[in-house]
Amino acid sequence: MSLAAEEGGATEAADRAYLAQVMAEIDAEVARKRASGDLPARLERELDELFLEHSPLSGRGGGLGESLRMVDAAAFIDPVVPIGSNKSGGALVKKGLRTLNLWYIGYVTHQVSQFAAAVSRSLHLLDDRVGELGRQLDAQQVAPSSVVEAAWAVGPDAWWVDGAVRALAAARGRVLHAASGDGWLVRRLIAAGVDAYGVDPRPGPVDRGELDGTDLREEGAIEHLRAVEPAALAGVVLSGVVDPMTHGERDQLLGVLCDRLAPDATLVVHSLSLAGWASAEAPPEADLASGRPLRPGTWVHLLGSLGFEASVTEGPSGADYLVTAVLRGAPPNR
Repeated sequence: MSLAAEEGGATEAADRAYLAQVMAEIDAEVARKRASGDLPARLERELDELFLEHSPLSGRGGGLGESLRMVDAAAFIDPVVPIGSNKSGGALVKKGLRTLNLWYIGYVTHQVSQFAAAVSRSLHLLDDRVGELGRQLDAQQVAPSSVVEAAWAVGPDAWWVDGAVRALAAARGRVLHAASGDGWLVRRLIAAGVDAYGVDPRPGPVDRGELDGTDLREEGAIEHLRAVEPAALAGVVLSGVVDPMTHGERDQLLGVLCDRLAPDATLVVHSLSLAGWASAEAPPEADLASGRPLRPGTWVHLLGSLGFEASVTEGPSGADYLVTAVLRGAPPNR
């Protein structure tokens, strides 16, 4: 683990400890005021309602559990209205009106509160059932492999590497390789004068590649691209990343990628063909993947709709191919 990561972990742990200390002090103060009678139940309920109304949890970012807290807080309707007044005799008049109407208002609010409590209970049961289903699905789900690489298709001696380096040799800016493995292509690009770095979700290859000072990071492609500034990359190489993706995952990756590429940036995609994916030499992860590779023509069509000019070069055995695309101007979503 890098020094920066260790310092970040220590800072996060210190922040959590400080937050726990502050929350404990707040709880102790609330308990003290409850015991002394300085915090009436009505005031505490009003404070809870104000917090839930104005906190981020009450907006779109909150989950169902947080929303149900608002329902619980509003389920009881208090028929005893306040009688405080700044005017002379106002409190006496209000008290009289409250006494005269309390039997009627209390009858109505009691029924409404019963209905609200029943609805709140039903929603809690629904929340519990949905949560249980989610936990069951998580327990049964096998996480798909994020990188599927055939040993014969990657490495410094692979047929497509020279073409990828030529396509990116004139890049003016940073070039990303995902998934970079131990950094073999990053080093090749650096030797050609390219400002290259790599990301890979697999910890082992990244640890080995960092020994010689190569800029490699243990991250997934989408997670890393989300942290990159718009139009900050002059080129991207995708190898072993897009093959196992579902259509939705691939769509999400390309959407973020287009926003992070500068105009006239180059995108290089190395992919197994359908024949290579189904061959006996394909890696075992291919059978466990959620998706499968696209046909070369589909890449040309897909990238063309995103503002790229794309071309395809098929490998000598027909088991893999290389897509080279240049982004002409800003993508449609920018």
